[in-house]
Amino acid sequence: KVAPRVLADLGAEIVPIGCSPNGRNINDGCGSLHPELLQLTVPGVRAHVGLALDGDGDRLVMVDHLGRIVDGDQLLYVIARARHEAGQLQGPVVGTVMSNLGLEVALRELGVEFRRAPVGDRYVLSMLRTAAVLGGETSGHILCLDKTTTGDGLVSALQVLAVMRQSGRSLAELAAPMRKFRKCFS
Repeated sequence: KVAPRVLADLGAEIVPIGCSPNGRNINDGCGSLHPELLQLTVPGVRAHVGLALDGDGDRLVMVDHLGRIVDGDQLLYVIARARHEAGQLQGPVVGTVMSNLGLEVALRELGVEFRRAPVGDRYVLSMLRTAAVLGGETSGHILCLDKTTTGDGLVSALQVLAVMRQSGRSLAELAAPMRKFRKCFS
């Protein structure tokens, strides 16, 4: 219930989905774990973007105006690139061993160092504390230590929305330079 209020207070037109918790329906067919309804709704109502937070609000997945999922790696890229271009990126960007190779390649093309931690936000946080402020996981758990001390999906969303507004570009355009590679596990 917090995110729709904050976004509305900032002037966004909101179409809430899955925002009626009853104590048993957390992440039930909605949120960052199940963004399928959001993928249909965003283009259906001609929204610019959709936000999907998980039940406790620490993870964020977004949907572009075409209904395509923009995952945590892509969101991390959008935030990192904007900060880098503004001269505000402090230290390397931290992902995990599961982060898409496309994130590492896209950041390298910008001249941004990328480091990999073991899977888990606590490992990302531990590595961030040594020399960086921005990191995250494919799941959408993004950490911005200059904004908050823990993962906060709304804080991450506000950063991406700010980049969209300041650049005048859609989420699809902002995420496009990061080409996702297929993952192969052995």
